[in-house]
Formats: sequence, C-alpha cells, structure tokens
Amino acid sequence: MTDSADIELIESLRLRFALASSTEQLQKLVTGLLVPLLDKFDIAGAAVRPKIIGLLGQINKKLKGHPEVILPTISLLDSAFGKNESGFAQGFRLMYILMALEHAAESDLIAAIPLLLGGIHTRPASQHANLVASLFTALWRCSLLSEDHMREFKLANDSQKAEVLVTLARDLFLFKTIVANADSGAPPVAMGLCADRQKTLTNDLKAPWASDSSVLQKLKLQLVHVVGSGVAFPTEMQPQIHEQRMLALLCASCDAYFQEVADRGKDALKRMRPVDLESPTLVRAIFVMFLGGTQSENINDIRLPVTAAVRLKLLGYLGRSLLAAGSYPQWARVVSESLFSVGSTAKLRQHGMSFLLWAISKAPTDQIIQASSTSLDLIQRSLSESASSSAATSLSDDILRGSAYLALGTLARRVPAFTQNNLEHLQEMFEAFATETTGVRLSIQEGLLAMLPAYDSRKMTEMIREQLLMLLQKQLESTIYQARYCALRYAISAFPFSEINARWLCILGLADTRPEIQQLARSGLAIQPSTILDHSSNLPDLREVIVFIRQKAGRIVDGSSILSSSAKPQAGATSLQVYGSMLDFFRSLLLARGVAAIKEKDGLVVDDSDLEFVNGCSALASELQRKSMRVSLAYLGGQSDTLDSFVLPWLEVAGAGLSDAQLSNPEILSKSLMYVLEVLSLGPREAALLFFDKRELLFMRLASHSFEVQLLVAQVQSVVYAVKLLADMQSGDGASLSFWNHSVAGELDKLIANAQDPTQPKLLDSKQGSIVMLGHILYGLWAAQMVLGKSWAELGLAPLSSTLMDAQCVIIDGVAAAASSTTHLTIAVAWCIAAGEVSKTGYAGDAQQNLAAQTMAIGTSMLKGDSTPRVYDAALTLVSDIVLGNPDMGVDLVDTLATAVGSVTKKQLDMHFKTGEALASALGRFSCTLVTMNWVFPFEPEAVYGDRKFGACVSGIDELLKTITTKLAKSSNVQERQAAAIWTLTLVQSCPGLDALDSWLARLHACMSMLLSDRSELTQEVASRALGLIYNMGDASLREDMVYSLISLFGGGTNGSSRRPGVDGAVGNVQQALQRHIQSNEPLLEQESLGQTPDGHSVNTTYKSIMSLASDMQNPSLVYQFMQLATHTAMWNSRCGAAYGVANIIEQARGAIQPYMETMIPKLYRYTFDSSPQTQTAMKSIWNALLGPGSSRTTTTAPEDELPTNGANVVERHWDAILEECLTSMGQREWKTRESGCNALAGAVSGADPELVVPYLDRIWKMSFRVMDDIKSSVRESGLKMCQSLATATVTWCTPQSTPSTSRDKQAQAVIDVVVPFLVDKGVVSDAEDVRNFSMGLLLKLCKASGRYLEPFVPTITEKLIESLSDMESQAANYMTFHAGGSGISQDQLESLRLGAVKSSPMMQGVETILEYLTPSTMEALVPRLQNIIRHGLGLPARAGCARTVVVLCVKNTELVRPFASALVKAISGSLAENSALQRQAWAAAIGYMAPMLSPAMVRNLLKHLEKIYFDKYESDIRGVSGQVLEQLAQKCPERLCENPSGPGTTSFVLFGCWDSSEVVANGFQSAWQEYILGLGGALIEEQLSELLRQPLEHISGENWPRRIQSAKVLAEIARMVERNARMGNVGRPDGSTSSDSNLIPFSVKTLAQMALPELVKASQGRRWPGKEYVLGALVDVCAVCGRALAADADSDMQTLSVTVCDILLREMQHGEISYRREAIKHYCTLVERMELDVYSKVSGTLLEMVEQMNAAGLRQNASGNTMDIDDDDDDVAMKRPQQLMLISTAIRALQLTLAKSHSLKSDEAAKTADVLRCAAQTGVWNVRVASLECLAELLERCVSMEFGNSTNGQAFPIDIAPILDVVRLSAAEGKYVSVRTAALKTLGATLSVIRAASSSNNADARVAQWDLEAGDVRELFLKDPVPSISDRAKELC
Repeated sequence: MTDSADIELIESLRLRFALASSTEQLQKLVTGLLVPLLDKFDIAGAAVRPKIIGLLGQINKKLKGHPEVILPTISLLDSAFGKNESGFAQGFRLMYILMALEHAAESDLIAAIPLLLGGIHTRPASQHANLVASLFTALWRCSLLSEDHMREFKLANDSQKAEVLVTLARDLFLFKTIVANADSGAPPVAMGLCADRQKTLTNDLKAPWASDSSVLQKLKLQLVHVVGSGVAFPTEMQPQIHEQRMLALLCASCDAYFQEVADRGKDALKRMRPVDLESPTLVRAIFVMFLGGTQSENINDIRLPVTAAVRLKLLGYLGRSLLAAGSYPQWARVVSESLFSVGSTAKLRQHGMSFLLWAISKAPTDQIIQASSTSLDLIQRSLSESASSSAATSLSDDILRGSAYLALGTLARRVPAFTQNNLEHLQEMFEAFATETTGVRLSIQEGLLAMLPAYDSRKMTEMIREQLLMLLQKQLESTIYQARYCALRYAISAFPFSEINARWLCILGLADTRPEIQQLARSGLAIQPSTILDHSSNLPDLREVIVFIRQKAGRIVDGSSILSSSAKPQAGATSLQVYGSMLDFFRSLLLARGVAAIKEKDGLVVDDSDLEFVNGCSALASELQRKSMRVSLAYLGGQSDTLDSFVLPWLEVAGAGLSDAQLSNPEILSKSLMYVLEVLSLGPREAALLFFDKRELLFMRLASHSFEVQLLVAQVQSVVYAVKLLADMQSGDGASLSFWNHSVAGELDKLIANAQDPTQPKLLDSKQGSIVMLGHILYGLWAAQMVLGKSWAELGLAPLSSTLMDAQCVIIDGVAAAASSTTHLTIAVAWCIAAGEVSKTGYAGDAQQNLAAQTMAIGTSMLKGDSTPRVYDAALTLVSDIVLGNPDMGVDLVDTLATAVGSVTKKQLDMHFKTGEALASALGRFSCTLVTMNWVFPFEPEAVYGDRKFGACVSGIDELLKTITTKLAKSSNVQERQAAAIWTLTLVQSCPGLDALDSWLARLHACMSMLLSDRSELTQEVASRALGLIYNMGDASLREDMVYSLISLFGGGTNGSSRRPGVDGAVGNVQQALQRHIQSNEPLLEQESLGQTPDGHSVNTTYKSIMSLASDMQNPSLVYQFMQLATHTAMWNSRCGAAYGVANIIEQARGAIQPYMETMIPKLYRYTFDSSPQTQTAMKSIWNALLGPGSSRTTTTAPEDELPTNGANVVERHWDAILEECLTSMGQREWKTRESGCNALAGAVSGADPELVVPYLDRIWKMSFRVMDDIKSSVRESGLKMCQSLATATVTWCTPQSTPSTSRDKQAQAVIDVVVPFLVDKGVVSDAEDVRNFSMGLLLKLCKASGRYLEPFVPTITEKLIESLSDMESQAANYMTFHAGGSGISQDQLESLRLGAVKSSPMMQGVETILEYLTPSTMEALVPRLQNIIRHGLGLPARAGCARTVVVLCVKNTELVRPFASALVKAISGSLAENSALQRQAWAAAIGYMAPMLSPAMVRNLLKHLEKIYFDKYESDIRGVSGQVLEQLAQKCPERLCENPSGPGTTSFVLFGCWDSSEVVANGFQSAWQEYILGLGGALIEEQLSELLRQPLEHISGENWPRRIQSAKVLAEIARMVERNARMGNVGRPDGSTSSDSNLIPFSVKTLAQMALPELVKASQGRRWPGKEYVLGALVDVCAVCGRALAADADSDMQTLSVTVCDILLREMQHGEISYRREAIKHYCTLVERMELDVYSKVSGTLLEMVEQMNAAGLRQNASGNTMDIDDDDDDVAMKRPQQLMLISTAIRALQLTLAKSHSLKSDEAAKTADVLRCAAQTGVWNVRVASLECLAELLERCVSMEFGNSTNGQAFPIDIAPILDVVRLSAAEGKYVSVRTAALKTLGATLSVIRAASSSNNADARVAQWDLEAGDVRELFLKDPVPSISDRAKELC
C-alpha cells in the first residue's frame, strides 16, 4: 500500500475515533484497531508515521475521557514481545501495556506476568522501566496467586525468567516509599540500590508504589508469596536461583516498614531448603550486597550497601562459610564496614567481630599471613574506639571487646612469626586485665591461651626470653586471678621444663590463693615419667638449680620477700609457702635425676606407676628411692673439692628453717628436717660433718610443739654425733678427746637435766624433745662405738661413757615411771621412744640382760594395761626395738603380743598392722625392709651389729608362725583371725627373702586358704594377698601342691577333678598338714560361711569368681596371681594398709598369665563389670595390674605376640571374643552373669568404632531389650544403662558431619539400616513398657540427628510415631476421658488438652522433623500408611497426629502431596463423622490444606458428601464438621467454592447452614457464604435463586421441626437478599430505567413469590408447633418483599395473597401460648408496616378483645405504679402476668399501625376503640398505658383526617374528648415514668387538634369550649414538667 493510501486510511480512522461518542463504540475501535495501528507504525513510511502519531495522540485523549475502556492486554504484549523494534512504536506499546494492566481483568493480569518476565531479560535496558512497572502493576493488582497460577509460569523451565523475578523482588524488598518534596532535590536512594535501579523499579517515581505505602505493601506481599513458594521455584531448579531466592527473602524478612512482609519473609526463609554456603556465586553476591557496588564511571550505577538489619543477617551466613573466610580482602572490608561504618549498630559490630574471628580461624595459612596486618589494625582500632567512647560500658561493648581480644589471640596463633619476637601485643593483653570489666576478662584469658602456641622460648632471642620472664613474673603479682593464671600457663608452655626461671614462676604459683592456679602450678612442676625415662636431658641441671634456689632461699633467710610487699596480700603468696614449694621441687629433681642415672647405668626397667614417688613429698619408702637419692647426692658432691659448692648449698637451703624464725612453721620445718636427714644419711659423710657445727640450731628446736619435728631433730642429731665421733676417732686427733669428754658430755648433761625437770605445762614440749633427743644421741654414739670396735676406755672416752651410762639409767627410770599413770601422756611416749632407741644396740654394761628384761617387762605391762593408742604404739615400738638389740628375747615378744591381740577392738584395726610391723621388724631384723628403710646412718648396719645380731631371730619367727597356724588362725575371735592374716602378710611382705619362712610356707598357705572363707572382708583380702606372696616364695613343686589344694578346698576337697595326675601324694601331704595344723575336730570350710560378709547376710563371690576365671584359662595356678592383684576393702586403702602394695609381684603375674591372655581377656573383661562390688573391684585391679590403666580404650595396638600393656587397645584387639562373651552371658540363667555381661557390653560399645559394632548390632539390641525387661530389678537397671550407652553411641555414629565423608556416611547408613527396622518392628511394639518408651525416645533422637540417613525409613518411622501418640498417652488422660463429668471439666476442654499435648509431644516434633527428608518414592509408600491410620487408627492422639501430619506435609512439601491429595481427602472424608469435635476440626483443617490440589470433580464429590453428613447427623453436633470443612475451603481456596455455585453441597446448602441453630456450626457456613457472595455478587441472586431456594423449600414442610425453623430463617434471609438486590438494581442503570418498567428485578421477585409463598402459606396452616412463629415471620418477609415489588403487576394476585396472609396471622394471634400469639402480632405489625393494607375493620375486633381481656384478667396498677391482681395467690397467673402485659401492649401497637393504614373508619368503631384505649390508659401498667395513649393519639388524628364532625357540631364527633382529657391529666401527673407523660403529651396534642377542628366548625357548641378549657389546664401541668423535652414540647402546643 502506498503512503497516500495509508494516509487516507489513517484519516478515516481519525474520523471514526472522533465520531465515537459512547464507551461501547470507543471500546470496539480500540480493541480492533490499536494493535494493528502500532504494527503499521513499524512498516509505515516517513510521511505516514506523523499521521499515526497524531492518531495515537487522539486516541490517548479519548481514553482519558473514558477510563472504563479496557485495552487489549494480551494482544499488546504479543505485539511488543514478538518483535525486537525500539523507538516510538515500542514506546507506545509499552505505554499502552501499562495502561491496559491498570484496568485489566484478573485473568489478563495473571496471563501477562510470565510474558512480562520473559520480555524483560530480552529487551534493552531503556525499556526495563516500563516493563518492570507493568510487571509490578500486574502483581499488585491481582489477588495472591494460587499454586496453579504459579505453576503456569513455568519458571522451572526458564531460569532467566526466574532470575529476573527474584532479582527484581530482592531490589523491591530493599525499596521504601519516597515522600515528594519539591525542595529536597533528587530523591534519596534506598540502601542496597543505585539511582538507576531505583528509577527502574519505580518507573522514575511515577509508579504508585513509589509513594503509596499501601500499594508497596501489597506488592511486596505478592512477591514474598511468589518467591517463597516451592511450587514456583521447585527444588530441582539451579542452585543459583535458590541462592538468589534466599537473598531476596532475607531482604524481605528485614523490612522495617511492613511487619507483615517481614513476618512472611521469615516464614518463607524457614521453609526453604538450606543453600550451600560454600557456593562462590552466593558468597560473591553476599559481599556485593554488604559492601555495595564497585566504582563505575556512572555514579548513578553504583549500588549502596544494604541496611544494617540486612547486613546483620548476611553476616550470619558469612560466619558459617569457609569460602567467605578465604576471600580476602573482601572479608576485611566487611569487617571494617561492620565495625566502623556510620550506620553500624551494636549487634552489627558484635557480629562483625565474630566474623573476623571466624575468618582468622578458618582462612588458609598463606592468606591469613597476608591479612595479618589488616586484621591487627581492625582489632586495635576496634579496641581503641570502644575504649574512647564516652558512653557507659554496656553488655554489647563487653561482648565486642571480648571478641576482639579473642581474635587477637587467634591471629597470633595462626601467624606465630607475627608475634614471636615481639612482646608488645602480649603485654597489651595482660595489661588489659586491669582496665577491662569482669565480663571481658574471660575473653582476654581465652585470647591469651589461643596465642600461647606462638610463643616458644627456644625460638626467641635471649633478650626477648628475659623480657617474657619478667613480664610473667610481674603478672603473677597481679590482683586479677586471670592474669596470674595466664602468666603461669605461659611459664609452663612457652619454656621447656629445664628452664629453671619458668619453674620458679610455678613455685610462686603454688602459693596462690586460687585453687585452679595452684593446680596449674603443680602440673608445671610435676616431672613426667616420660621425661625421666626417655628425655632425661629435659631435666634442669641439679647444680644450676641448687645455685638458683640458694640465691632465692638466701633472700628468704635474709628476710627479703621473694614477691613485692604490694603483691603479697593479693596473690596470697608468702615466703613460707614459696620456701616449702622450692624444697619439694628440688627434692623431686634429685629423685628424678637419680632414677634416670640408674636406668642409664643399670638398665633399670620401671613402669610409670613406679615413678609416682618422684613428685611426692613423703619419706623415702623403697630401695629404688633411696638409691636414686644417693646417686643424685653423689652427683652433687662429685669430687671432694666441689662438696662445698653444691651439697652444702642444698644442705643450707634445706636447713634454713632451723635458723629463720619466719620458717618455723611445723609443716615446713618437718619437711626441711626430713630433706636434711636424707642428705646426711644418703650423702657423703662430709655433709654430716659440715652440719655438726649447726647442732646448736637443732637444740633450739627441741621445744617445738610438733612431735614430728622433735623426732626429726633427734634423728639428725643422732647422725651428726655418730659421724663426728667416727671421724674424730678414726683421725686419731687427741685434741678431740677433750671435746667429747667435756663439751659433748656437758651437752648430754643438759639434756639429762631437762629430761629430769618436773613436768610443767610451759616446759612440756622442751622436756619431751630433750628425752627423745637424748635417746637418739645415745643410739648414734653407741652405734659409732660399735663400728669402731673398741670400748669407750680404749677410745679414751671414759668420762663420756659415764655420762652415757647415767643417761641410760635416767631413760630406764623414765620408762618405769611412764608405766604408771602419773606420767604425762606425751612424756610417757617420749620415754618409750628414747628407751627403744637405747635398746637397739643392746644395753651397755654388765647388767645388759637384766636391763633388757626389765625394760621388756615394763613395755609388756604397758601393752597389757589400759593404755591410750599413742602410748600403746610407743610401747610397741619399745619392745620391738628391745628385740632388735636383743634377739634372744624374740620368743617372749611373740608370746606377749599374741596375748594382747585379743583385746583389740573393731575401731583399732590399725593396731594389727602396727603389731605386724613390730614383729616383722624385731624378728626379721635387717632382713626386713621396714628396718632397712628406717636406717638413717651413713654407714652400713652390718658394721654396727656384726654377724651375730645382724641376722633374723629364727626362734622368734618359728614361735610366731606356730602361734599363727595353731592358735590365731583357728580362733573363734575375729580379731585374732584378722591378726593371723595381717601378721602373715606383713611378715612375707616385708621379709620376702627370709630363709626361715621356707619350711612354713605350706602351713601358712593352708591357714590363709582357710581364712578366705572368713566372715570378715578384711580377713579375706589380707589372706588373699598373703596367699599370692606365699605362692611366689615357694618352689615349683610346692606351688603346684598349693594350687590344687586351694582348688580342692573350694571344690569340696575330694573331687578327683580337682587333682592333677601324678601329684596325689603331694596334695595328700598338703591335706594332712591342713588337718594337723588347722582343722582339728572342725570342718575345713563351712558352706554357709563361704563368701559371707561380717554380718553373714550377703554372699561374696570374689574368690569363687577368681578361681572360675583361672579355671577357664585351664591353668588353676593363675588363681594366686589374680589374688595378688585383687583388692577392694576400704581398710586396705588406709594409712597402714597402703604400705602393702603389689608392685613387686605385677611383673611375675604378667609373665605367668601371658600364655593365657587370649582366652582370659574376654572373661576378665566381663568380670570387671560384675554385679558384686567386691568381685568387680578385684577384677579391675587384676585388669589394671596386668594390662595397665586405660588399656580398655586407647588408640594404639600392640603386636599379637606381645603381652598387651598400657596403651594397647585390648578391647578392640579382642573385640569379637569380648562381644561373644558378653552377648552369651546376657542370656544365661544366673542373674549375676546376665548383669555383668550387660554392663561389660555397655562399656565395650561406648566409644567403639561403628565398623566393629555393626555386625553385632542386631544381637546387641535384641539382648539389651531382653535384659531391660528382666525379672531382676538390678539386671533391668543394667539393661537400661546399656541401652542408654548404645543409644548415645548410635546417635553419635548417625549424626551427619558438616564436612561430607563417604566412609562415615557408609558407616552411618549401615547402623541406621540395622537400628531403625529393629526399633520399629520390635522395640516400639514391644509388650514391655520400658522397652517401648526407650525405643520411642531413641527413634526421636535419630529423627533429630540423623537427617538424610533416614530417607528410606521416613514412611515407617512416621507411621510408628503417629501410632505411638495413642500408645504412649498417659493413663490418667484415658481415665479422665471417661470421668470428665465428675472432675469438673468438660469433654471439649479435656480433648483440647489432649490435642495440645499431641501438638507439643516429642513424637509429633519427630514427625515434623522426619518429613523434611521425604522424597517422591517414600511419599508413595507413606500415603497408604496414612490412609490406614485415618480409617482405622485407634485413639484420639493418633488420629489427631495423623491430621497434623497431613497439614505439615501440605505446608512443607506441597508438590509431593499433590498427586495423592484426592486419595487422602477421600480417606479423611470417611472419618469426618467421628465423635470428637476437635478431631473433626483437625480433619477439616487437613482437607482445607489439600483442597487447592483437588480436581473439580473431587471438590464436587466432597461438597456432596458434606451435605450428606449434615443432614444425616442433623440431630448431632457432628453436622458442624460440614461447616468446618467449608470454612477451611473458604480460607484456603475460595476460588474452588466459586467454581461450584450450584449442585449438592453448594450455595443452597451453605446458606442453609448459615442459619443453623448452633452458632458454632453456623460460623463455618457463614465464612464459606461470604466467599460465594464475594465471588458471584448480585449474580448469585439473579442466577442461583432457584438453587438457593432448594434446601429451605425442601425442609419447610418436613416433619423435623428444627429443620423447618431453619428453613424459615433461610427463606427470610433470601427475601432480604432479593430486596437488597432489587434496591441496588434501581440505582445507576445506564438507561435510567427503574424496577417498575424493567423485567430484570421483578423476575427474581416473581421467582421468589412463585416458589416460596405457596410453600410458606402451606407451612403456616395447620396445627401449631414449637417454632412455628419463624415460619410466620418468613411468610411475612417474603410477602412483604414480593407484595411491594409486584403491587403494580396486573397479573399478580398479590393483593389476595396478602389478605390470605393477614387472615393466617389473625387466626394465629388468637390461639396458642401467649408468647406465640405475641410473635404472631409482631409479624402482623411487620406486614402492616411494609404493605398498604386497610384491614382495620377485620382485625380491630380481635385486637380490642385482647385489650379488654386486661380487665378480665384482673390486671391493674395501684397508686404506686405496681401491678395488682385479684388472684395473687395463683403462682401460674403471676408467672404469666408479664407475658400478658407484653401481649396487650403489642396488640395496642398493632391496633395503632392498623389505624395508620386505615382509609375508612366508622364512627362506632372509633368510639369503641377510644373507650377501650381510654380504659387501658387509665388502669393499665406503664407499658400498656404508653401504648394506649399513643394509639389514642393516632385514633384522634385519623378522626381529624377523616373530618369527623367538620360538618356538624361537637355532639356529632364520635369520641367524647372529656374522658380522654381526664386520662391525659392523670398521666401528666405521673411522676415515675417519663414515657407515660411523653405519650400523654402526644395524646394532648391530638386532642387539641380535634378541639381546633371542632372550634373552626360553624356549629361549635359549648362542649367544645369546655374541652378547650380542660385542655388548657392539662397543658399547664405539662408546662411544669421537670423534664425539659416535655415542657418545651408543651410550649409548642400553645
């Protein structure tokens, strides 16, 4: 076509548009021509285009004048996106698209959305503003999109569309409305956006959402709804889309202006699946949002950072991303912005610092090194700025600063080089303790400990190391304990153990007042066994240490404090405490160095437990300890010329307490003296000589209040005197004789004098010390003399000898005096100690034997007498020492002590051990370790005693053993049997190499075997220990005999199985020995006493178990090794019992047991968990002794051919055997075996590798549940513990880790595959309640913890959890269900409580958790299970839980439910009629959630079913479920209701239900009805009126009265609806027609009249029934509506029908109950009011008759206004009185209304009516009077209007006015009721009208004048009325 033709065409179109005057014409032109015109523009020539533009401008003007014109939306969109043009044509298209969307229908809006989304990403940026405006317009103008609509968008198939939508949504969520302000210049840009993006979003601020907050809110809600939908964005979409969704919803959740948007955003975020925080695109996007856009040439294109609220949430994601931590420098910028940006908040700063800590902790090493300077700057700036803030310190500031300090510490740990040789940061951290609050100090401490690995003194320079030590020592003086703690940690960790300065700081820490610091200091000083055995070079050099501590100790001795005076009270350190700690540490170093040297030289093999003494402070108690000390002291002494340099300093330091009054504390002094004594005893003799000159200091300590100090002082003096004497005599120095004969003798004389002084309280300690020292010095001097081998005279020391003899006599006399009761207790003890020391070498002089016998007699008397424990102990020591010096008296000692043993009480059991020690010491002499360990002299005892006195006292030993075997062991006295066992043990323990014991071993074995069955546990244990030692002392043959004799005893003694072949003779010899020495005439073992406790009640199976274990090993000889290792008695752990350890036999036991380990370990392991505490403890002792503590669960393994030791994973090496043993034991008949097997299995499983457990897991659970239901309570408890342990392990194994691991996933899945089916199939359904409860608890834990591992079991677990809701419901709830009435609680309340418990129950929570892992395949398996529960589930909780499960599924997994929605709804519909109201409501809610997923046919079937339920259950509350379902449908998917306006269950049924008699039932229907009205509007009445009438007309004439009432109410409502619709239809019609000349409105009226009126008339006739008045009301309403509308219809018989209705009402008001008649009259009033009816003549008679009945009924009002009755005694009449009065007043009201509509009133009728009303107004009650007066006024006015009397005189007026005036006067005087006076005034006004009318007549007579005068008088009464409204109205009448 040519341009001229195109121009001609355009001109014609212009003319057509110009001539279009109506909307219809313009609509037709626009629809047909607009799009072709725009398309023409694209191909038109240059001359045509201006014409087209002009035409488009004309069209725009037309459209502005006709806004109702709808543009072709979809056509415009197709045209716009079908081409790629730009320019004018495309601009016009986009403009018209926006205009079209502003007026488009909702269907077009929804259809436009996907087209706009697809067009935005394909169009240039210049068009985006219009397109985005169009998209947003479509979104905000339509209602919330349904799932079907969102599914039609097909975003899953077009990721670009999805990305466009999500990105636009995110940006809009950041936008806020902009208030227009002409003076503000450019509008502000929202945070997170750039200026250009904001213009795009708001169409350059022209869009309504740019300024209208309500529009913006609606648009945001729509976008949240769409973006948060799993339907629009299914899971299978690209992860990047879901990441952008998450960011968009995150922005929505932070909306500060619209709370609803924020709440919905939060909910949508919760429903989203977690995104991958390690996604590069997500992390990059978060950084961009947080930091804003990068630099650009266009400033309007740079995005601003998001708001602080959004930043806060973004930090939450960054703080969990490893990729974010590795993105430097972005994370540094984020931290900087969080901490220091202008809009930052306290929470944002806290999270920013937390993110910095995360980044520092998780960033790659090379990156954190690069970022160290930046990180440090951020931390320091944060600390400095928060410190300089003037605001008061708050909790948020504390958190921020604490995190900063922790970050600083972590940075130092990650970058050690950064702080290695720079103490500045460390010093700042320590100094911060003093300036920061208490809450921050803990973080500083954590930070310091975090940076601790960065400081290693070995990598520091010497200067830095010294500075660090100074800093740490300074911090130890701090008053803040965290500073002291951290300083000590640095001293321990930063320096090697060999650094003495660091150890010195630990010594200072021991003096701290805080227990945790003291404990830390001890650990820093503790010397580890590995250091001694493997790394002895790490020990400090002893010589360097002694120099160091001498310097420190010198400051103490000089009085200068080690710590500053200001620090002492705060740190709690004192010189005394530091001094003691210093001594302990150096002494430990001495022992450690000695052990290391011995190991290196001699190849010593020791265990860790053998080296515990190194860190102890007790006296040396073993040969190894003494030898270690001796070696170390020898090292210190070295060459003779170095003695003064090293040994003497240690001696001086240790002895500093003797000369310093500050160190006179008894505890410190005793420690000092003990260490001095060790040096003097084990060191070189020169040390004792050097110390001799300090003896005066020792004399000064004699008066100490501590007896221990006095003894140590005496022992030191004894050593130094003995060594000095030896040295002087061996040197041959004659000058020394004088010294000894005079000076020393003088010193002894002073001691003798002090000892003989009268006892005084003040001198008591001094005298005691003098006595003790005197005895020890004498012992030392005599020992030295015996070493010299010469007499005193030969030595030239006769004077000294004389003094010694005098001292000896004094001591003997003192002991004799001590035996009497007159001597003070402490003095008596001192004399005994001194006498014992003197007796050790034998008495001097010719009377030696006599003195010994005399002293022995004295000691014996003290033992037999009533001595105190202290005196008894001292006497025991005395007699022991006497025999030590006089071996011939050993037999006497045995006899004496054996006699005294029976007097020991239960509380004095220690005396048995002390007596045993005394006997072993005295008889074993220097073959006894007790004697050798107490030897204090630096020369050997052989040199003192010689061969004769050095050996053991054989005769005494024989006597002792004879006494034990023949007397004590068989005694009936428990104390004597205990003594037999303890003495035997003491002897064999302390004298292991004594030859005299060999011949007694068999008999001792027999005795101890017998005592194993003693009632005393102590006796049993001691006998057990002794047996083990005896066994080791025997030769091979004897050991074999011992084994079988012991087995024979426990097995019966004669059973051949207990003998071994070939040794019958040996066994027989043993049996004969037993009979000869023990049994006599008594049985060997009493069966009833075997294994019984002292009270004889409980059975002790320890030894039976031990022998059973040995028998299982097929080597009975192991029983002795086991006995040696087993102990459990509390007494055994006491002070005395502890001396008898088993360290010396462990190695032997290990060697003997090694071949049987493979067989023994499983059984031994089980026995360590035995039910008997005794057996358990014994077996644990065996286990720990053989395998080492902790061997049951370690990480290393030993070779198979070696014996497992400490550190070997014994349990894992023997896993299969142990598991088999435990599982087999759990099924045994004996309950103890079952219990021990269960406990052992629990111990084995705890912490085990799941790969080891899985093969046995099914059996383990089976047996665990079996013992959990055991008949024995203790076994059940063990089973519960076992199950708890296994459950904990199972949850741990099956918890997914943050870092995926294929191997771990396989292990977890393997465990789940076993555990879950077992729990579901056997545990949850178990008959045992405990098993059920436990299984359910574990199942819930797995649901919460196991996550994806449970996917295959989701259906099974869900079903069981739902069913368990009923199974596990409390029995109390079931009881209350049947007894709710008697408990004062309704059934509904009880059910509400039960359902509330279901919702909050752990099972329901487990269901909600497990459903997160539902997949399509498992959903298919789950639905049949849910259907089964819905149809056949037992119990309210299970069914309620099932309903809730369906709801949860619909909310969280809509797409999974959709294919099965119909099946589930069908199942639920069959359960809607159950009895529980709340359960019905739950089912209704479930249907509501699934309704949007149903097909239209299924919805129709559901509605039909609801109608059936309603009418089938009409007499029950169950019918309410139909309304509940409909209410849910109205809320969840209203469009589905609107799709079904007709048919069963639809509009007619819903409307019918709205008028149900139950308000609760009706509410649900009303909600659904509102949706019908909103969806269909007026068309519902016009199109569905017949459908609406279906239900009520069906039931209006039925037999069911409630349905008839309900039908009547519905018909009345329909009538009102028709009337409203008709009224609305009369307004605003385009043609201006009304209902009178239009057939549209009357059609509905005619339909109503034709269908409803006949049925209502029919229903109104016949007999009366309760509720019939509602039918009358509906009849009146319908009649009124139809009558008014059809009044002008000539074909209508409405007038006749109205009269018929009036007749019906007239009939009904005359009969029936008063209330019914009154309702009939009221309906009549309604009919008269709404219709033009003149029926006064017809109804007046009836109504007046009712009024006249007032007099007949005797109703009157007295003067006071109260009602009177002539028959007051009739109660029935009195009850009916109010109803009668209301009936009369209503009748008068009906009469008044009838008068108002009457057009023909006869005179006689008027007169009669006036008389009746006047009478009622005069005598009736107030309401009757008011009605009568008002009706009277109406009557008078009607008479005036009908012109009665106008043509005649007053006599012709039908009503006599005078009586009426009398009534008015009477009423005017009424003082009680204002309403009466008001009605009377109205009547007066009508009367005056009559009078005026009569007066105006030409025939007025005197009667009228009289009326006028009377009326004036009455008016005067009203003028005086106190009520203003009445008086004012009266004035108007004038």
